[in-house]
Amino acid sequence: MPERVRWGILGCANIAKKRFMPGVAASSNGTLAAVASREYSRAVEAARPYPGTRALGSYDELLAADDVDAVYIGLPNSLHAQWTKKAADAGKAVLCEKPLASTADEAAEMVRYCSERGVPLMEAFMYRFHPQHAYVRQAIDGGHVGDVRFVRAAFTFMLEPFPPANVRLSADLSGGALMDVGCYCVDAAHMLFGEPATWASAQWDFRPEFGVEVSLAGILGFSDGRTAVFDCGFRASGQGLYNVAGTAGSIECANAFVPQTAVRVSVESGGQRHDEQIGAVDQYALEAEAFAGSLLARTPVPLPPSRAVEMLRSIEALRRSAQAGGRRETI
Repeated sequence: MPERVRWGILGCANIAKKRFMPGVAASSNGTLAAVASREYSRAVEAARPYPGTRALGSYDELLAADDVDAVYIGLPNSLHAQWTKKAADAGKAVLCEKPLASTADEAAEMVRYCSERGVPLMEAFMYRFHPQHAYVRQAIDGGHVGDVRFVRAAFTFMLEPFPPANVRLSADLSGGALMDVGCYCVDAAHMLFGEPATWASAQWDFRPEFGVEVSLAGILGFSDGRTAVFDCGFRASGQGLYNVAGTAGSIECANAFVPQTAVRVSVESGGQRHDEQIGAVDQYALEAEAFAGSLLARTPVPLPPSRAVEMLRSIEALRRSAQAGGRRETI
């Protein structure tokens, strides 16, 4: 492998064009080799800002390219498994957008498939690479809030009036509020408690005309009676946050998932409050660097793909609960 990882981009959705591709371009150990779209003109448009990046009109053509070491899959959720497996067959490392698959079993099969072929696989949860979460982890591990007992999270934005063609509203493409933004809240709860949830309960606003929910409020249960509550959806003004409550203090991350500027993390402990200012970073560049760094060093990927399976099992339990009117579901 060369000194810099050569990236191929599958798909030209906004997450790829406006976030991940600029992140790779800004990274210290990666370069954009090619971008592919089923509409060649879209690939040309996406490649234009990056001299030397080839535009291709076929995903298969990109996977066959000798100058691509790793692929970023930013396709709709329902296509993640198919193209991850094809990338693995081509010997390409895979960074696949969240959620890793449409179902937990499908994700587990992707993990197995890539492992058997010796291909690194990681779910692209870019927020995990923002330094504010390392600071939160240090505060928790340092005992500043005591034992973590409760987490609250939210990720919402306005999508009304609902555009019927939006992929977020497509059941066939595995859309819905829970898969699109609720997954951040579920993953954050798992991260903060350091383990997957054991039970779930939820209520949702399900729209039959789309076949998906446009908002959902959920509860996740963890060992020792610890709980997380969250809300997500497309019907409230933008917020993306989490709060942690422990036996000796609390932590507030007011801009946890998609910060574009500097952030503040507030830690209250022993009656004293400390606000930590963390400068603006490109968390997509940090994500790309971390994944590429593991490839170059031949070390395990920073986020084990097994945790993506655990998150999807929680999501499935939340969905079952919502379908049953909020009944508590074992995970």
